[in-house]
Amino acid sequence: MTRRTRIFAAVAVAIAVFGGYAAYWFYVAAELDRGIDNWAEQQRQAGLTIAFERTSVTGFPFAFRAAFRQPHIAGAVAGQAFDWQGPDVEASVSPLNLYAMTLRSPGHHRVDLGVGTGMLDASSLEARLRFGGDGLLSSVVLAFAGAKLTLPDQKTLAAGAGTAALTLPTAPPKSDSDPLLQFALSAKDLRLPEGTMLLTADPLSDVQLAGTVKGPIPIAPLREAVAAWRDAGGTVDLSSFAVAQATLSLSGSATVALDTTLQPIVAANLNARGLGPTIDLLESQRRIYPADALKMKLFVKGAERDAPGGAKEVATGLTLQGGYLSWGPFKLAQVPPIQWP
Repeated sequence: MTRRTRIFAAVAVAIAVFGGYAAYWFYVAAELDRGIDNWAEQQRQAGLTIAFERTSVTGFPFAFRAAFRQPHIAGAVAGQAFDWQGPDVEASVSPLNLYAMTLRSPGHHRVDLGVGTGMLDASSLEARLRFGGDGLLSSVVLAFAGAKLTLPDQKTLAAGAGTAALTLPTAPPKSDSDPLLQFALSAKDLRLPEGTMLLTADPLSDVQLAGTVKGPIPIAPLREAVAAWRDAGGTVDLSSFAVAQATLSLSGSATVALDTTLQPIVAANLNARGLGPTIDLLESQRRIYPADALKMKLFVKGAERDAPGGAKEVATGLTLQGGYLSWGPFKLAQVPPIQWP
């Protein structure tokens, strides 16, 4: 084979490969276009409001892309009403992995779950969805920055940046030991609602937690579903958590259950750094009595151990029950109750 023949053969192969890829790309794009329309129609027939203006799938030869303008989804699922309106959504799917989708939708989101309207504003908001071979959702990873959540009572939460992830099992749980879902959350500069003060009114510099929700939950309105989950022995296992504010940093693990009024019961094992200065801070704020502060500091003095980096650390327990956060015999703070819709 001459050099010219080899060049022609290589060009022919390249043209054939590119032509095959182009045929594949445009075939999948057409299927995605049909799939979007079919999905929207199926949801409308199921009683949901599905409204948006969208572009056709474009992006050749790279990712499949579509834009959804003025999206609005409303209705009820398992008896739970919801109404969401948001900014434009940009969706993309890699031609190399049709089981993953990325949605980008920074801006102003409005959500109503039947108990009032909440709002989410974010300068950056991206959701990465993965689907199993059966087409069902298997995981969601949400990344955000410059986020502010306004609750129906107008209280606000804000964070500089963070991520949230959910992973669903391949089969629903049958007993209280089976996973319902796994989750992980991290946030930087988390600012709690105005008037809420843990140690100070400053943001939590770093929050991280990961765990598993265990136990079956029925398809029902939220309050009924949560109550049934509790009655079936449902728990939340926090495999790890870490939080830091002012003089104190905590890390550890915990188990969470619900009492008869659907309020959390928490038993935590944790490692605490900065307990001595934190006790001084709480005493100066008149949030603990001087006599209790002295007892706490004596306990800390005897329990402190050297930790990596030259810090002092205390391994101890923490509980939440009856609306009070307690450290041993000492009640540290009253925790506002959860208002279930």
